[in-house]
Amino acid sequence: MSRAMENLRRVSPLLLLLTAFLALATVVSVMDPLFEPTDEIRHYRYIRHLVVEHRLPVQGEETVRSQSHHPPLYYALSGLFSAWVPCSHTPAFQQPTNPFWGYRSWEVGVDNKLQYLHSEAERFPFREGYLAAMVGRWVNILLGALTIYLTYRLGRRVWQERPALAWAAAALVAFTPQFVYLSAAMNNDIAAAGAGTGVLLLSVVVAQQGLSRKRLIALGTAYGLALLTKFHLVVMGGVIALALASATWRTGRRSVQRWVGGMAVVLALAALLAGWWFARNWLLYGDPSGLNKVNELWGGRAAGSNWWALWQGLPYLWTSLWGRFGYGQIPLPRTIYDGLLAFCALSLLGYLLPRRSRLDGRALPLLAVTVLGFVAVVSYYILIQPAGPMGRFLFPAFPAFAVLLVGGLERWTRRPVWTAVAVAAAMGGLALVALFGFLRPAVSYPQRPTSPLPGQPRDARLGDVARMLSAGVSPATAHPGEQLFVTVTWEPLRQSESPYIVYVHLVDEAGVLVAQRDTWPGLGRAPTTAWRPGVPFVDIYQVDLPATTYAPDHITVRVGLYEPGAGRLPVVDSTGEVVGDGVEVGTVEVAAQLGPWPNNLHADFGAEIALVGYEIAPRSIVAGETFTLTLYWEVLRQPERDYQVFAQLIDPAYQVWGSKDGAGPGWAPGEVVQDVRRITTLPETPPGSYPVQVGLFYEGSGRLPVVAPDGRPLDERVLLGPVRVRGE
Repeated sequence: MSRAMENLRRVSPLLLLLTAFLALATVVSVMDPLFEPTDEIRHYRYIRHLVVEHRLPVQGEETVRSQSHHPPLYYALSGLFSAWVPCSHTPAFQQPTNPFWGYRSWEVGVDNKLQYLHSEAERFPFREGYLAAMVGRWVNILLGALTIYLTYRLGRRVWQERPALAWAAAALVAFTPQFVYLSAAMNNDIAAAGAGTGVLLLSVVVAQQGLSRKRLIALGTAYGLALLTKFHLVVMGGVIALALASATWRTGRRSVQRWVGGMAVVLALAALLAGWWFARNWLLYGDPSGLNKVNELWGGRAAGSNWWALWQGLPYLWTSLWGRFGYGQIPLPRTIYDGLLAFCALSLLGYLLPRRSRLDGRALPLLAVTVLGFVAVVSYYILIQPAGPMGRFLFPAFPAFAVLLVGGLERWTRRPVWTAVAVAAAMGGLALVALFGFLRPAVSYPQRPTSPLPGQPRDARLGDVARMLSAGVSPATAHPGEQLFVTVTWEPLRQSESPYIVYVHLVDEAGVLVAQRDTWPGLGRAPTTAWRPGVPFVDIYQVDLPATTYAPDHITVRVGLYEPGAGRLPVVDSTGEVVGDGVEVGTVEVAAQLGPWPNNLHADFGAEIALVGYEIAPRSIVAGETFTLTLYWEVLRQPERDYQVFAQLIDPAYQVWGSKDGAGPGWAPGEVVQDVRRITTLPETPPGSYPVQVGLFYEGSGRLPVVAPDGRPLDERVLLGPVRVRGE
């Protein structure tokens, strides 16, 4: 009985950890809308292809892309467990997309973080076949739990005298926000993490206990399954080779023979399990990995000249390893990433501290080689693929990294149990904050507002779809290049068959549309097709004033709803009278930037000539009439060519409706020169607001680029204005 109680005492913390992970990941799987995680819809198509077509997909032959370049193990498991679900989804399944998703995607917030339009059928009890997709998620949760268990077993092997560190490493993996998030989604990265950890664990066993037939068979089987999970796990072959060398190098003259024999057994078993996949790739694509076809279809590039991509991709690689949700458009605050970097650096520096306890010279090198091997593979992938810097590609090495981190941290604390409790508490808190403090608000229906409502009270009904309860604009005064925030409280009246779009228009005194912002209500989280009638919510729309906004000026902010192809909804006031198709919610004074020139700005063309100001008069004309554009150019240094100026009135499709191109005003270094151009619009110009594009060109149709302060090219033109063209 005492032995049973001792075993229970040892297992209970691990069971507690696994239970907490399973509960957390299950909640996230239900909370996060389907297909929002990176490439999840493509992983789902692969699963559906196996279920519907009963065969593997072929790269380049699909009507809609799937992750067909990946080995099939995860997809076969998900297809096996979801095949019983009645589902009409085909391998060409499409989810309606949100045309406004990814607005300022690098910012923390809730503004259009959802890529797709979602319906009530995707929520519990998951109707219309969506249960099949949820089963694919739940299979991955179990694979995540398996990875955590293997991490614990790996830690026990490495830190045999300090079992609390094994639990700490497992907790670090279990509560890493990105690991939880992707465990609750369809992908093969979690399966790859489990397979890689399994191979590493068996390699450590071989290094510590020596070769045996049973261990070699287990290692070869694990390696074969790993190769059927994700191709880059081929790097574990190097770890296996090192483990066998560690186990045989002291066996005298037979060491090389035993190493060769052991590797032969492992590779033969792996080939027996996974060799067919590489043979298939060779027959279909001409190379065993299939990567040549991947590069062809996914915009690959040669590695040699892209070292800039590696340096540029490192920040994204780091942030997406720990927690960057969706397609990367739901980041965490930078302080969290910096704190994790400090934690990792401090932990690894712990290995420099002198300690009496001897490091395991057989296990730790295998962990280090695993981490460095996957860093090298992912670095190469960054060089050849724009989508390379994804932290999830490092997941097969993440458990090894976790074991190393907690071991280094314990060398500072010298208290294994304290270390374990601190790591679990810190990472558990981080997971809760990241998943429920940042992910949930970005993907969930907006909360009901508290009283009093923000802004000024309103009572405007937009068709039979919505009522505007309050609205306001801030700040009251802004400069060109700054942001305005328009706050609107909506009360949904009914759901619609197709999604209506909110528009926010900034219109100046001349009737010119200065800027606009279109989005689904709820900043993408509450499309009118999923509205909850009678449940109000608040939207805050950020609208960017262009840096070239004409100033000083007085702007009116107008908000309304429209259906693409059907027009705007009428606005009905409290008396029941139709008063237009938009609601004026406030005004803003646009103050001129300080400087000696009208509409002061600084657009640097090639560090040679800068546009420092401009004027347009008049700013509202009838088609066929003429307006005057006055440009102020500062000559920064002697121009390398005799540049000419183009000044064109354009529409969103870049069609030109009036222009005045020609010689420059004379480029005298150190001076600011005035350049006056009269532009006549075409008589057939449709009514609307049109920006004026201005730039410099030279013989041979070359254009001088606009450059940033650090010399990066930004564009080939500057947009000024706009100019309003009225109907007769």
